[in-house]
Amino acid sequence: MAKILFITPRFLQNASGGAEKLAADYVNILSKTHSVTVCTTAAKNYVTWKNEFNTGITEENQFKVLRFPVEKTRNMNRMNQILDRCLKAGDSVSFKDQLNFLKEQGPYCPSLVEYVRQCQSQFDLIILIGYLYYPVVMSIPILKVPFVIVPTFHDEPPFKLPIYKQTYLNHYFYSFNAPEELQVYETYTNQRAKHYFMIGTYVEDHVQPDIPSTHNQSDKKFQILTIGRIEPAKGYPELFLDFHDWKQLNHRSDVILKCLGSVFSMDVSKEKDIIFPGFVTEETKRNEIQNSYLLLNPSAYESFSISIMESWLHEKPVLVNGKSSVMKGHCIRSQGGLYYSDKVSFQRMLDFLLENPLISNQLGKNGRKYVLSNFTESIIQTKLNQMVSTLLG
Repeated sequence: MAKILFITPRFLQNASGGAEKLAADYVNILSKTHSVTVCTTAAKNYVTWKNEFNTGITEENQFKVLRFPVEKTRNMNRMNQILDRCLKAGDSVSFKDQLNFLKEQGPYCPSLVEYVRQCQSQFDLIILIGYLYYPVVMSIPILKVPFVIVPTFHDEPPFKLPIYKQTYLNHYFYSFNAPEELQVYETYTNQRAKHYFMIGTYVEDHVQPDIPSTHNQSDKKFQILTIGRIEPAKGYPELFLDFHDWKQLNHRSDVILKCLGSVFSMDVSKEKDIIFPGFVTEETKRNEIQNSYLLLNPSAYESFSISIMESWLHEKPVLVNGKSSVMKGHCIRSQGGLYYSDKVSFQRMLDFLLENPLISNQLGKNGRKYVLSNFTESIIQTKLNQMVSTLLG
């Protein structure tokens, strides 16, 4: 039994997606056969990094969680101003400005980094989740025990800052979520990855195959669904504009866009055919997927996308932003969905899926087969245990 330390900016047991779900999945799987400790912050909300959990050690299921206080809340405007200044400076950007960005982006938690510095020798292996945030970036240079980075790399502006070079030195071990994430790494770093695993995470199959979808062609409305945080970084302003223009072009009154999730840092559309139920329970989310014609993911920055996997389990086709190479790759490998790159291709792909229900239905079935062949808990558990065995020799 190995002693494993996870380092992650925030840890949420019931996370529905993102790096938080991946972290919780990995912790739950590895704690079955290893001694696991999670080193994280007391923050619950990634927008503010406000301390909402109690600090200190807690026992959760078969593992320990060690939470440290965040020393400053995030100011998005100030963070973006510093980032813009850093990017405009290019290679001549000062380390001071980069460090200020890292602190402002947060979660600024120096006591967590100090714990890692002093106590890392108590562990056999360290697993770091994410590449972008302060706890991971500042912990990597001080590590002296075996470690692996699960970077969730995105093709996004901060990745270009020189300070992040310390997160992708060529002798490090990585665990990527998809081949396209590996390509992002190799393109940005101009080097081939020498040591890596290809794992991803799993999606639970709650679908009862004998129960047909409640959506059919005779329904008065075709429901298009999005799932996840509704914010500018996830492509929602562009989606609302593209959907509005599409409706203006074809005058269809039988199609609605329903966006599940909380709204951050933006105004939402006031159009009657765009609906915002807010954050919903897992059961409600599954029902909404089942009642939908297709799932749409407008984000250009995804390293996995739980939502398209969940939709495929319900045999729903997906339409994704092709600027996300990861989601585009999933669609190509699975033959489970289509992708768009601009306003025109968005309109044409959406028209095609709506006008060809038999093809759309087959895409959904292909997607389900893809998920069950690659992203079940047993498959991910086998890959994780192989990774740990490899790293510990």
